[in-house]
Amino acid sequence: MSYHKKILFISHEASLSGAPILVLDLIKRLKKEKENYQIDILLIRGGELYEEFAKVANNIVVAHYHLQSFSFFKRNLKRVQSIIFRKKAETQQDKIDKITTILLENKYDLVYGNTMESLSWTLPFYKKNIPTIVAIHELSFGIESTYPKDFVLENISNITKIIAGSQAVADNLVAKYNADSKKISAIHSFVDTVLTIQKDKETLKNELNIRNNELIIGIASSQELRKGTEMIPILVQKIKQKTDLNFKFINLGGTSNSAAVRCSKLDAEKLEVENNILFIDHNKTPNDYINLFDIFLLMSREDPFPLVMLTAAKLQKPIIAFEKSGGAVEFLENEHGILVPYLDLDAMAAEIVKLMQDSNLREGYGRNIRRRLEEEYSDKKLVGKIFAIIDNLL
Repeated sequence: MSYHKKILFISHEASLSGAPILVLDLIKRLKKEKENYQIDILLIRGGELYEEFAKVANNIVVAHYHLQSFSFFKRNLKRVQSIIFRKKAETQQDKIDKITTILLENKYDLVYGNTMESLSWTLPFYKKNIPTIVAIHELSFGIESTYPKDFVLENISNITKIIAGSQAVADNLVAKYNADSKKISAIHSFVDTVLTIQKDKETLKNELNIRNNELIIGIASSQELRKGTEMIPILVQKIKQKTDLNFKFINLGGTSNSAAVRCSKLDAEKLEVENNILFIDHNKTPNDYINLFDIFLLMSREDPFPLVMLTAAKLQKPIIAFEKSGGAVEFLENEHGILVPYLDLDAMAAEIVKLMQDSNLREGYGRNIRRRLEEEYSDKKLVGKIFAIIDNLL
């Protein structure tokens, strides 16, 4: 097949997390709609979704671990392998320069970087007048965990088009990093029309030894400071102080080896709430657990527009989050969910207890947020907006 257009997608990794899942879904849809496009993928790091990315790519490279060689890389294979493995002292910028130099030989019509981390990898293409899109999902903490602020201020203008993962992200890019608002389109994250559930509620409850009279509150999150997961044992203690209703709190994410999880378990024991909390390792079937929840929480201090929030909305779960925490605010405002003052665990516990006591209230919030998801955040509408940007640049 002769390809009319060549697009390079750059993803910061292939982990089972929001941004890689989102860009993988986008690539699958693009492949289906534009069969005569050559789509190559550069993964800055690998991860559990590597095989899925490989299936939809004409060519794929993993910069940090190894090089998967396909067609146009074969003639450069020895050269590329020596680039990647030769020098331990090689800097990140050396690696970017050398890998992008080889990729530039493929003469792409468009480069699409996913997450702020991809910015430094898109710059060599922008300098060669190749249109670049960078989909930025991060707010300040995420951005400045990746690059010094000065680097962002200097390079945010060296992008043809920015897709911001929420209005909060767009506003932050303009206010804090002087991004050109004319280059930015706020396009929210989306979830598949059909969600896969592997295990029904009863089976999973039996496996987890959860009784039918126990309400289930939960989160699905990586375990880190930005996500606020260390506050869970304190929150559970406050819920117990406010109600006699039986409940289990599912903390889904991380692994039992992670320092954050070990610390939370220690806190739970000292606060005497360990029997109320189930720590579930990060796994490939998070929807099964979210499907169990009676109440879904976002504990994040900062989150652009979390994909798990959309999954919870799709499954008609009432959602509680903090004010000033990012994209959740614009999704939940106007009575579509519950927003509590920033980091106010007493207020959050009080709202949780209200929902625990009233199944009609839970169902009402669940219906409202699902309706909002389907009417205002439909995947077809949002994908259409991204495709329009891609078509316009091509």
